[in-house]
Amino acid sequence: MTRAKARWFIAASALALVPWAAVLSNTLPSTAQVRNWSSAWVGLDLLLAAGCGLTTMLLCRNDSRARLVASAVAGAAVVDMWFDVVTADPGAALAQSLLCAVGETALIAACMQVALTPEDSAMPARLQRITV
Repeated sequence: MTRAKARWFIAASALALVPWAAVLSNTLPSTAQVRNWSSAWVGLDLLLAAGCGLTTMLLCRNDSRARLVASAVAGAAVVDMWFDVVTADPGAALAQSLLCAVGETALIAACMQVALTPEDSAMPARLQRITV
């Protein structure tokens, strides 16, 4: 697929997803019974841990691929944070989710700083001392 075709496909997807979200909003039940619920959450958190570890390793090596991995970690963290908050029961569970969201927002910000920094040499000196 050429870059131009990819651009059009992505744009069409953006347009198609808006009415699809409206359909889902009107047709999905407000609650659901889910098998393997804990496995889904554990898997997502392990994905985040692996992504953070890989990003750190690539940063220590001044590898430009750290920017790509950091971008993916930021996206996954946004998804994790969103579902943590919107699936939490009111009360203590929601308060805990919101508190965790603060930490996750810091992770997202750090990952986006890495992803958007044009020079990999802008890595903090304390990270340069870490050997992997």
